[in-house]
Amino acid sequence: MQITKEFRASMTWFHTWLGIALSGILFVIFWMGTLTVFHLEINKWMMPETRSVVSVDGPLDPIVMPRITEMQIEEASNIIVIPATERVRYVHLRKFGDERDAVDLRLNPQTGEEIVPTETHGASGFFYPFHYSLHVSWKGVGYWIVGLASMAMLILIVSGIFIHRKIFQDFFTFRPKKAARRSTLDLHYMTAVVALPFHILFPLSGVLIFAGIYLPNALFAGYGEDQQAGAKDIAGLYVPEVIGEPGELPTSIDDFVIRAEAIWGERDGQPANADIIRILNAGDASSMVMVQHAFPKRAIARSAGNITFSTANGEIKNDNVPKPIWNAANWVQGAHFMRFDSWAVRWLFFFGGLTGSAMIATGMLFWMRARIRKGMEHMSVRVVRALTIGTTTGIMTASAMFFVANRMLTNEAAAFGLGRASLEVAAFFVVWVVTFVHAGIRGKRAWKDQCWAMASLCVLAVALNWATTGGHLVQSLSLGQWAVAGVDLMLIATASLAVIAALRLNAVQAIDPDMLHSAQKAALPGALPAE
Repeated sequence: MQITKEFRASMTWFHTWLGIALSGILFVIFWMGTLTVFHLEINKWMMPETRSVVSVDGPLDPIVMPRITEMQIEEASNIIVIPATERVRYVHLRKFGDERDAVDLRLNPQTGEEIVPTETHGASGFFYPFHYSLHVSWKGVGYWIVGLASMAMLILIVSGIFIHRKIFQDFFTFRPKKAARRSTLDLHYMTAVVALPFHILFPLSGVLIFAGIYLPNALFAGYGEDQQAGAKDIAGLYVPEVIGEPGELPTSIDDFVIRAEAIWGERDGQPANADIIRILNAGDASSMVMVQHAFPKRAIARSAGNITFSTANGEIKNDNVPKPIWNAANWVQGAHFMRFDSWAVRWLFFFGGLTGSAMIATGMLFWMRARIRKGMEHMSVRVVRALTIGTTTGIMTASAMFFVANRMLTNEAAAFGLGRASLEVAAFFVVWVVTFVHAGIRGKRAWKDQCWAMASLCVLAVALNWATTGGHLVQSLSLGQWAVAGVDLMLIATASLAVIAALRLNAVQAIDPDMLHSAQKAALPGALPAE
């Protein structure tokens, strides 16, 4: 197919206006996704009680079985055990039920002592769901907004490749000392190309992961009303029917874990790890123990493999082996969730998220500078600027405030009917809303103001961590608390970059009025903004 000038012009128009419409949401998704890469490490920073470095090797029975036998087991209760890992150094024990009988415990993997963490949603409970739902829960609208933005991202990438004929050549010609408009476009090219596979993989895999929400009937269309059969065939879930007669609790879960891992190891030819153990229908005669390895350490693809044992006699009731047709889906999901054991790849994904955020931000900046260049700062430019500032430096500043609120609030903090965790979230959203208002009032000067605010909050968060926990950077490093030290270092690095950006913006804005005046004089009467 020959790419004509008309086709490229239509792609340019489409790329421009689709980007302006959804770039703000895309930046929010990418920024939160970038933080989510290290959400388990950020959790340790936000919950100091979980920072202790203890060995995670050891049997589960001495840790969890005494707790399980003490539970008030109703008919057909469901219990879940998540073993400790190198990234999460506690055993998580939960029993599902109503608020009166639900159990949610974090246990020391060596002593079994309960760890009572700071009341916070942490990164896993706030940044993570923000990334895929924007915390808009009403009728699942958040999922649909993110899905629409993800599809738009894919379209923007394809149309961008058609627009920029020399995109790969331009990647090697970044000119930071050129005019702001030229250097912004160069940076847009560079960040687009350097992580192009990443920019395609993540929006695509995100849409595929939530395909069941966007097309709810597609997966189970062939099963009619027998949804359980569909769940078993597709996800390998085995749900035993409740008999209604009393049954015994398992006397050991280690025995089931050892058996399951041996079966997987022999089948796959490599060691396997059980990362979720479920006691299904506990207290009922139909009780079973399901052992899963959802996220293998040595493979990208997540696994739907699980083995279900009868609690009464240890008989294997279901041994789910993922069907070949699901191998591609499992790989895509595993690549997106990124729970495999590779710090090098995790850092690569983190920088991929940063380049994606930079690509989106520079695209919006170029659109504004292309119009101001003709000396015509229309209302559309001011509106887009305010939205751009709020969704870029604004959300970064609000994220820093989330860290500050976490260390500033006491465990007993409560106000306006909100508990401590909710107050952290409220602090984030209040600051975020303020950044939009501030951007609307201050105009282009808001960039500099918010960079200084971001730097100040990041430094304050590091100082508060030291003051409230005694965990300064040197101590964290000496104790081997790499996650805590890493978060402090990233906050310091963010503050440093924000200061550099603020100083450079201050220098640029000092000469900007004259430049704008010259451009206005040179502009032809009736000239239209450049596309």
